[in-house]
Amino acid sequence: MLTAIAQWQAELARAAKERFGADVAPEAVPFTFPPKPELGDAATPLAFSLAKLLKRPPQAIAQELATVALPGVRESKAAGGYVNLYLDRAWAVAHLLSGEFVPRAGAPGKTIVEHTNINPNKAAHVGHLRNAVMGDTLVRALRYLGNRVEVQNYIDDTGVQVADVVVGFRRILGWDIAKARAAVKRAEGIRFDVFCWDLYARVAPWYEASEENKSARLDTLHLMEAGGNETAVMAALIASEMVRCHLATMERIGVRYDVLPHESDILKTGFWAACFEKLKASGAVHRIPDDSEDKNRGCWVMGLKESEEFKGLSDADKVIVRSNGTVTYIGKDMAYQLWKFGLLGRDFHYRRFQSEPYEVWRTDSESSEGGAPSFGSGQRVINVIDVRQSYLQKIVKEGLRLMGYEEAAANSVHFSYEMVALSQKTAAEFEKAGQISLSEEDRQKPFVEMSGRKGLGVRADDLLDLLHEKAAEEIAKREPEIESGEKAERAHALAVGALRYYMVKYGKNIIIPFDFEQALAFEGDTGPYLQYACVRAENILRKGREQGIAPPDPEDPQALAECAPNFDEDGWALLSLFLRVPVHVKSAVEGLDLNLIARQYFAAAQAFHTYYHHFPVLQETDEPKRRARLLTVALFARLLRGGLETLLGIPVPERM
Repeated sequence: MLTAIAQWQAELARAAKERFGADVAPEAVPFTFPPKPELGDAATPLAFSLAKLLKRPPQAIAQELATVALPGVRESKAAGGYVNLYLDRAWAVAHLLSGEFVPRAGAPGKTIVEHTNINPNKAAHVGHLRNAVMGDTLVRALRYLGNRVEVQNYIDDTGVQVADVVVGFRRILGWDIAKARAAVKRAEGIRFDVFCWDLYARVAPWYEASEENKSARLDTLHLMEAGGNETAVMAALIASEMVRCHLATMERIGVRYDVLPHESDILKTGFWAACFEKLKASGAVHRIPDDSEDKNRGCWVMGLKESEEFKGLSDADKVIVRSNGTVTYIGKDMAYQLWKFGLLGRDFHYRRFQSEPYEVWRTDSESSEGGAPSFGSGQRVINVIDVRQSYLQKIVKEGLRLMGYEEAAANSVHFSYEMVALSQKTAAEFEKAGQISLSEEDRQKPFVEMSGRKGLGVRADDLLDLLHEKAAEEIAKREPEIESGEKAERAHALAVGALRYYMVKYGKNIIIPFDFEQALAFEGDTGPYLQYACVRAENILRKGREQGIAPPDPEDPQALAECAPNFDEDGWALLSLFLRVPVHVKSAVEGLDLNLIARQYFAAAQAFHTYYHHFPVLQETDEPKRRARLLTVALFARLLRGGLETLLGIPVPERM
């Protein structure tokens, strides 16, 4: 449809010039979709904008434009100033099948999407699932539109969170590196990330026990930064194994990555030093004299008070290098962002982090393994980070601008989103399982917000396990005799579908109160509802084949030509929703509103259920009508399954 619209825009812009002497850029020719098939499959209000310019009635201009021949359009009608387009239906179906899930010509260059970014100190939690699902859905949408995309998952392996776990191993448990390695293999009978989740919770109270204990964090950080000692080796071991656990968690929901940039490699490879030289040379940072009365004396700061983004702030200077010479993480983030755009003048070494179940690479500071793809040097960079990081992301963007990289700053995009909470009912489930403890204050709120400080954290795997368990229970109720392997396979698909759809169906600026019952419902705006619509359509086709009634081959031009005149208007309205998918995907990517994609497929599922109830398929006695309806169902099933699996990452079981 994007290709067709581009062709229509070009033809109508040419007609506006030739017939009215009006200069209209093709991309400025607007298109919309009428609410009913009788009003056409697409429409343009171009006549209204031309009417202002030409001082003529819009309807008269629309009548003139309706005579322009457009590819794939069997008829154009002027109505109230609009030009309504009625497609050649056989052409439209062939267009759908040939172009729906094949690469398109996307934006030039490479788009880098960074998402997930879990601190490698404990298991992933529920909030990480929204980041990963939204990031992955964005990647799928970009690739659907023909963009070359690189997926990065940044690993902060030198931060205080990792240091705290090392303190837990060395000072609370009293373990050396040998015992830590054994824990990686054994994890005391539980997964290593869960083991560290529990250990990490013990560190904060231990710090409070004495001043000596408090100093352990800083001592550990210094040892980690220095390297070449047992503490640094233990930190690297913990972080590496934690990342393996995180990748396994994300693999459960179909989320994958290309490369894992490590913060330790940014420091060791001299990225920050190169970035710092650029900042100083451009005048983007300045040092506050040691004898100044300023609270930031001795620090290197970035002055932001002259920037439009930061005007009005009473304290607009941002410390980049502290007075003790250590760099803040904003500085490291700027160095990393420069590398993403290929502006740093240096690169990492790379080695494989894993080969199965898929290949993913990690950065290295010392040597490279053969066969590494080319990473970084993107044309556009999208960082998927929650809304709490908006201010810091603005500083990174402003840093690029101050260094003179205006284009890179313009192409630095922060995909911000609100957090995930739990509904009261779902929180009660986790409290019953002993995984969280709610205060009376928590119980009075409309939903329960996650807080590591309060100990209100739900592990991602625990949420997935509970979703799987509840889906299996629902399947067993409907089919008590189902074989256990098939039940597990279906339950997995339902759990993933419920979770992924729930995470994208809301607007990005809405806090999500996750609720098990709502997510797993077979009715309403849910993943299982969409999965059920697909399976139901495929069941109709399966029953037809069992009865010797095969659907027409959608790839057969003759079958399409025969069926097209016999499509029910409601059936065509259903199929036309899929023609609009590329347009909605493009809008979703441009506005970073991924719920537009979910909404379009939900509308298609609703339309199918209505169509199925009002128009018998296998029971239809009129042969041409039955063939057209079978083709409608076959196209719907094929396009919905393709959209769910390719764009939304939702698996569809063979049966439900």
